[in-house]
Amino acid sequence: MLSFVLCGCNQKTQTTGSTPEGVEAKAEAENILHRLPTLHVEDTVKSGSNVYALMINREACDSLGIVTDEMGYRFADNLLKISVKKNGAVLFARTFKKTDFLHLLDAEFAKHSILDGCRFLQVHEGMVTFSLAVSYPDSDMSRPFKLNIGPDGSYMIVKNDDLEEEYNPEGSNDGV
Repeated sequence: MLSFVLCGCNQKTQTTGSTPEGVEAKAEAENILHRLPTLHVEDTVKSGSNVYALMINREACDSLGIVTDEMGYRFADNLLKISVKKNGAVLFARTFKKTDFLHLLDAEFAKHSILDGCRFLQVHEGMVTFSLAVSYPDSDMSRPFKLNIGPDGSYMIVKNDDLEEEYNPEGSNDGV
């Protein structure tokens, strides 16, 4: 049975009232809280004689803090719940927040970004690897990471240097 830390995510939507013309767009940007859609992905992977059941959940959580972009739009940050079963037994189950990545982000990027995405990469020699991203909302600006889960269930988060140039090429973010 999987157990996750839940953090009272509040799904309240703020609404705007009538505003004078010309101010409406700014009022809308300041009053609406945008959320990425909730995602749930399950998959099964066989590696050697082992079968891995993978689960990824992403959900917006108002209590994690609100990020405001340069246009004044407000975004709820996300929780990522990742679990891995190996041959039916729980190998790994954890809920991640952006705070788990702060030691790998500069302060300015951390201030304006949200925990965005996650996808399974591979199982190699008993190591299960996921790709995760902390990103500016609705933007190409992203910092990629790898989550490496060892055969004993221990884990490490590292910068994904293989994708760094792809996500943030020097001098340009065109074509990403």
